[in-house]
Amino acid sequence: MASRLRLSLGIALSALPLLAAATAQAEEIVTYETTLKDATFSVAEIKVPAGKPFIIKLNNANAAAAELEAKDLKIEKIVAGNSSIVVRVKAMEAGKYLFVDEYQESIAKGYIIVE
Repeated sequence: MASRLRLSLGIALSALPLLAAATAQAEEIVTYETTLKDATFSVAEIKVPAGKPFIIKLNNANAAAAELEAKDLKIEKIVAGNSSIVVRVKAMEAGKYLFVDEYQESIAKGYIIVE
């Protein structure tokens, strides 16, 4: 009886890495990328599914620093000139959320559209 229990436990434990890998693959987080050049985002509307976390990668093609800000998403992150940042965003409800380069807020605008 004890040897059967050890065998069953061994089989169950050996399956854990496979289950973890399958779960991680099923919940893969999607990355959406945009580039800020001058005062324009190359992708000014980023469409994402509701209820799923995601990642935004911002490439700053300007020599000057920029600041990615999305007040409703509680994002405020500086990106140095000619570099990139990655921001993880939690799952959100459907809606349209503004993001800007805070240093050029009146003209450098984009939206995350959650559907």
